[in-house]
Amino acid sequence: MDVQQLENAWSLRAGAREARLLAASHVPAALSQLGIVRPGDRLVAFADDFADAFTRGFDCCDVALVGSPSADAFAAASKGFDASLDAEGPHLWWFVNSIGGFGLRVPDLRALGRAAREAHALLVVDNTVASAFGCDPLRLGAALSFEALDRVCAGEAPRKLVAASVARSQLKRHRVDAAVECAHALLEGCGLAALDLSSDEAEVLEHGLDTLDTCMQAHFDRARALAEYLAANEMVHGVRYPGLTSHPDHAVATGILEHGFGPAVEFDLMDCTAGEFFSMLPDEFRTSPAGGATTRLSAPRGKQGGIVRLFAGTDDPLIVAATLDNALRKLATL
Repeated sequence: MDVQQLENAWSLRAGAREARLLAASHVPAALSQLGIVRPGDRLVAFADDFADAFTRGFDCCDVALVGSPSADAFAAASKGFDASLDAEGPHLWWFVNSIGGFGLRVPDLRALGRAAREAHALLVVDNTVASAFGCDPLRLGAALSFEALDRVCAGEAPRKLVAASVARSQLKRHRVDAAVECAHALLEGCGLAALDLSSDEAEVLEHGLDTLDTCMQAHFDRARALAEYLAANEMVHGVRYPGLTSHPDHAVATGILEHGFGPAVEFDLMDCTAGEFFSMLPDEFRTSPAGGATTRLSAPRGKQGGIVRLFAGTDDPLIVAATLDNALRKLATL
């Protein structure tokens, strides 16, 4: 497939009107690269993981970071801004993750979509963690959905790729969705050159699209097993996973997410730092490519903090659990 065919294939998979592929390190970088957020715009974001990327990458506009992914928080941060839904602007942007931020929050995208229309805002969703398999932001009210394709490419792409998708206009009583039409016009007018994909990249992405459902179901199933193991482990606490009833967004997640509750689990170490914990684990838990077959751990608050985030691979969860348990027991004896 060439780039146009791959974009069409992704558009079909995401239920989108159109899609663009970009080379970018993460979703905020891809949004910045498109150039559709302009001087004079306001960007309201719940993006704990990428707070620095928003403050540095969007200095052309007014950036407001909110502490909650709720519609009320976004509406409060948008007060006083006179937004327009025509191509000239100024534009009000609302940015959330379908699963994301510290605690792996799951916002009510339906409520945010309704509130965004009332505020004349363009709702943008980073769907990287949930993936197109696990969530359909465009159906739930987003005008734009972005997804970093590490997991789609099973960690095998030579560089980081991001897909940007625009919703279809939802006709209701013969009316066109103004927010979606605005997003479409902005994307059409951004003047970004088509992505130059190597044959290897195209092959990896095509294979990833063909096998997406099977691979993502494996990630989701293993994450659930590991979350249940960690929740019962006395050597960690504060396990955050949308599929656990203890998660603050569990009820919302059951109506927003599909086929499970995502590939990620977050937990707190009790008496050690993330760096100390990592030193007791095989290197591949940290060095394997993001989205690959091997379960991968990161420290969202840094190695000196005690928070660990786990992204399940397609490896055996019993072996992963035993490895984690062995590392925790070694640390307990020090």
